[in-house]
Amino acid sequence: MVTAAGPEREGVLPSGSRRALLVGGGVAAAAATAAAVSSRPAEAAVQVGDDSTLSPWGARPKGPPEPLPRGIDLPTAPRAYTEISSYHAHIYFNEDTAYRAAQLRDWVIHRFQVELGEWNEGPRGPHTTPSFYFGFAKEQVPTVIPWLMLNHLGLKILIHPNTDDPYADHLINALWIGETQPVNAFRMARSAKAAGGDIERIYPNTLPTVPLET
Repeated sequence: MVTAAGPEREGVLPSGSRRALLVGGGVAAAAATAAAVSSRPAEAAVQVGDDSTLSPWGARPKGPPEPLPRGIDLPTAPRAYTEISSYHAHIYFNEDTAYRAAQLRDWVIHRFQVELGEWNEGPRGPHTTPSFYFGFAKEQVPTVIPWLMLNHLGLKILIHPNTDDPYADHLINALWIGETQPVNAFRMARSAKAAGGDIERIYPNTLPTVPLET
């Protein structure tokens, strides 16, 4: 692996070319430079960029130790993100914060085309406190999640993907906005299809009428 910068190292671009690729070269120049790099022997990974392209706290990528510690087994390849069918956002509240949840619910249904779930005043399914949820499509991730990050009103929100593994969706592969809380999903299936079900899909039932603030 190439770890040091310098034109004399095989597979490393001269610093001027690297700066052009990352800063001033534009798309065409970047494509041409990348093509030139790809034509070189694939004996070592090319580390594009030099110290001038790093942030003040940046560091170069570092691979895992070789050999791996005993008992460590890494996957040979990442899972495909296309396994995700849709997403759920579960908003938790209590007697003192129900008014905030109601406000957030009202904001959501007037701004996003989502599948709005019931208002649950007690535990339901794996959710151990009062909550409501809304489901949203994969294409809405770039707007819904940032919007919730700025507008959660201090509430706890669980966002999980919907795949064939509901257990992992709720307990392992989820993300939280605000504080976390227990989720009782340990009895959920590790394969929805094997359990006779199907991957969760959403059916939008709201029609937004308020333009999203930008």
